[in-house]
Amino acid sequence: MSKDKHYKFINNETDNVIYYLSVSADKPDLKHTLESTKHRLAIENGIYIDSIYYIEDTEKNNGK
Repeated sequence: MSKDKHYKFINNETDNVIYYLSVSADKPDLKHTLESTKHRLAIENGIYIDSIYYIEDTEKNNGK
């Protein structure tokens, strides 16, 4: 059983977290999932795609 990885998507212009995502750590197409989520968020929120970035949420991964 694999652990989940947690990511947060941030609007670079406002520094606000706009989305949280949890995925299986052994997901074979993790990069594709992250990039497609980024694209979807840009479209849904009317944000320029390069204004969104994602980082691994290590606090969630450490159980905090």
